Amino acid sequence: MREIRDAQLLEHYLRKFHIRSFFDTRELPFRLYEYAPGEMINIVHPMEVSMKFIVEGVFDHYKIQEDGSPYLIAHCDGFGFMGDLAFCGRQPQNRYQEVIETVRAVELPLEPLRKTLENDNRFLRFLLDTMAQRMTASMHIRSDMLTAEQALLAYLRWRCPTHTITNVSEAAFHMNYSRRQIQRVLKELTETGKLKKIGKGCYVLAEGLEMGICR
Repeated sequence: MREIRDAQLLEHYLRKFHIRSFFDTRELPFRLYEYAPGEMINIVHPMEVSMKFIVEGVFDHYKIQEDGSPYLIAHCDGFGFMGDLAFCGRQPQNRYQEVIETVRAVELPLEPLRKTLENDNRFLRFLLDTMAQRMTASMHIRSDMLTAEQALLAYLRWRCPTHTITNVSEAAFHMNYSRRQIQRVLKELTETGKLKKIGKGCYVLAEGLEMGICR
């Protein structure tokens, strides 16, 4: 993690995403930080320390289950806010945000501003709206469960630029399935001709080959 001390770039992000409009309080001490691929955002700069408006980059948000295995909560890109639960004093444990592509975040220190923001009506309304959106998204995901086969095909079609899996363990992680489950589905789909095995642990979507969209 590093702080970007570029006032013009910080102002660019503040205006682009209208961040000041989320607050009644003026002259807030915004700072701009950058996180490199592989860094854990919440470890190098915990939510209890600073609230974050993600303005650039991609990261995976996951939790570690009781058996030690990771469970993917969300693959995040685009603008977003982090720190609502910490602000409410309910930051969960065993949650991690791992940077996939360089992340930039406009941040505010939490504790020095807590009392001020607890009386900032516009920010509190923003906080409620953010949490309601997440709850709605979570309910939608749980009510729209896919079979392992459907999830794998969707992953290949929409999450893999070349419609190819080259790492079974990584694919299983992103779909919240075990490696054994995904290997079983890969075998079944290969036998039915929906996938083609092109190497050890490498599978390509057959329809992609027919359409010429796999490189």
